[in-house]
This record gives sequence, structure tokens and C-alpha cells, in this order.
Amino acid sequence: MTRVLCAHFDHLGLLAAWQRHPELRTEAVVVGGAPVLRLPVLAASAAARVAGVRPGQPLRQAQQLCPQAVFVDLDVEAAARLREAALSELCAVVPSVEMGDEQAYADLGGHHAQHPGEAAWAAAAARALTRGLGTAPAVGVAGSRFTAWMAARVSAPRRVRRVRPGEEAAFLAPLPIGLLPVDAAILARLGTLGLDCLGAVAALSPADLGRQFGGDAGLTVHRYARGEDEAPVTPATAPRTLVERLIIEGGAADRELLSRCAERTCRILGARLRERGLSAGRVGLVLEGEAGPVAAGTRVPPAPAGSAVELWATVLGLLGALELTGPVAGLRLEVDELSTASGRQVELWRRGDAERDAVARAVARLQDRFGTATVVRSRLTLDPGDLHERRFAWEPATPVVLVRPGGRPPVNERVSAQSER
Repeated sequence: MTRVLCAHFDHLGLLAAWQRHPELRTEAVVVGGAPVLRLPVLAASAAARVAGVRPGQPLRQAQQLCPQAVFVDLDVEAAARLREAALSELCAVVPSVEMGDEQAYADLGGHHAQHPGEAAWAAAAARALTRGLGTAPAVGVAGSRFTAWMAARVSAPRRVRRVRPGEEAAFLAPLPIGLLPVDAAILARLGTLGLDCLGAVAALSPADLGRQFGGDAGLTVHRYARGEDEAPVTPATAPRTLVERLIIEGGAADRELLSRCAERTCRILGARLRERGLSAGRVGLVLEGEAGPVAAGTRVPPAPAGSAVELWATVLGLLGALELTGPVAGLRLEVDELSTASGRQVELWRRGDAERDAVARAVARLQDRFGTATVVRSRLTLDPGDLHERRFAWEPATPVVLVRPGGRPPVNERVSAQSER
């Protein structure tokens, strides 16, 4: 079931100006530059909007509407820092995030281990954005992107307005048609038809709207009015890495002790991945000595690892391939190329498809740890003769390649040992 969160906040450029000049928080502020420039307004504070200033207006017009306003330039670097901070905080709670200048969207479909229930998950996302932006957003949650945006507009800072599944059309019905994100000509045409709210538009049939505005445009208007738009959340997250480090008191060179320490680290990091609903496309292991790294290596697992068991299978192969050059005082496990965890859709009507996939993963793990020659496959001989044992010929199995989400097979990276520095 699709559930979209929309958080509405002041423009990042305005927030950056308030951070630089906190005394302007209660004043009329216009972001865009000096009024003498032929530039549009990028953002305006609440006091400036009361005077009629709107984004997109010429700066000279904004000065005429609000002569007492303070005009500031856009601090691009400060706004970028705010965006990165908010994105980092929100991505720690919700895997799929889209960040804009005034809105942030997140995909709340599914479940979160640390925040049971949609209400708790949405509240956690609101708190994360508050930490990143320094101000509380207004949050809306609904079954579609447009409805979530409208729910955030009618919400208030530090509040979450949830539209329950099936109630989207009733929630949108009393809202004016001017809020539809469509062309101005379509809005004007709807007004001439006497349609003053979204409920009146939703009451029309898709065929009638298609005849008025053309097939695609009419269907789009009808879907928006009923809260049935299917616009997805487009993730815009930066590359992220999760790291877990374990100190080994007194140092160790015993493989069995290192294996136990690595398994413990996998359990901790695997739990963090499951809590965030993420899977790792690459795993790195660094064995630290007293004076620097003793050995290090990275490997791409046969399939994205999203649990302790899947991490341990890859780390075990790394441990077997690393050559130690001294005692190990610390163990650092890193995972990156993180993505939203997703299961494989098996062919439900083909018997044994899921079991065959599990066997392929097990074979890949064995080959990864002990080498490709360890696993052999049988082949029926053409002329077995009279001897029963000659019916089959055994030959080394080819390396198993499991296609990852996105259609590209994984390729194991090299494992390198680094000398003590």
C-alpha cells in the first residue's frame, strides 16, 4: 500500500538568512537580492506574504508591495548545508527521501522496526527534519503525493495531518480548484464551467473531462481531484555508509577469535540495516593494528546484504582471503552502496523457484569462501557403459552469478593486504 509523507517548511534560503541574521525572524524578509535587480522573488517570510509578496514576483514589485521589507541575497552554500543536514537526518529514519527547497517527500510504504505504526514513523520523520532544519515542519501523510502535499498545507508546525486510506477524495472535496498542479489555462476553463472545488471536479466522469481537455490532461485532472495520482517519490539521497568498529583488547592473531569478533560486529551492523530497511551493495573489512591497518578488503556480495546472516556470509569469505601481517587490535566493518531493501518476486506458479534461488545463494557463498573448485556439478554421460558409477561425470561448477536489482550482476572486487606502516 502506497503511503507518502510530505513535510512543508520555509524556503531553505529564508532559513539560511534567519540563521545568519536571527534578529530578522519577526520582520518582513524577501530573499532574492537587491530590489534594483531584474530578478524574481525566491522566498518571502510570513510578514512579507501578508503584504502580498509572492515567489516569482519581480523584486521591484515586492518592494512596492512591502516597502519595509529587508531584501537579502540567497546564500547558496548555507542553503546547501541545510539541505544536506536535513537529508542526512531524514534518511536515518526513512530510506527513500526526496528533498526540495520547501518540501520533503518520503515513502512510508511498508513497516519500520524501530517505529511501529505509521503515526510513530511520521512523528519520527518530523523530529528528524526539525533537527536538520532547526525549525519544525508541517507534515501530511496520505495515499498519494498530491494529497500528502495538501495535508501538509492544512497542517501546522509540529503537527501531522494523516489522511486515512480511502478518505482522499473526501479530504480534497472542499478545497479550491486553484490548488491543482495543472496548467493555468485548464484552471481557467474549470472556472468558466462553474467548478469551484475539487469535489465538483471529482464528481464528473473521466470521459467528460477527457472531452473538455483532451484524454491525458482530463484524466490527470480527475486523478488529482480524487487523490489517485501515482507520482512516485524520487529518491535524491547522497551516497551513505554505515560503519561498526570493535576494539580487541590486547590484540589478536588467532583466526577463530577474529571470526567471533567479526560475527558479533555483523550482528550489530545487520540490526542497524534492518531497523532502517536498507541493504548493502558492498562490504568492506579493515583489520587494524597498533600502528595502522594490518589488512583490508572489500567485496560485493552475491545479493545485497540486509541482515546479519547475509553480512556474515560475505565477511567470512573476506576473513579467509586476508593475509595478516601482525596482531589485530581493532576490527572495522563498513557497508555502502545502500539502497532500500526489497525482496525478489519469485515465480509463484513454478514449483521450487524460491528453493532454487536459495540453493544458488548457498552455492555462491561456498564458492566465495572456499573457491570455485570446491563445488562440482554432475553431468549425464553419453555412453555410461555397464558400470553404474560411470553414469555421471563430475566437473567444476561455474561461478554462480545472481542478478541484483537493476539488472547488473555483481562482480567481486579484489582483496588487498596492507603492510603495517
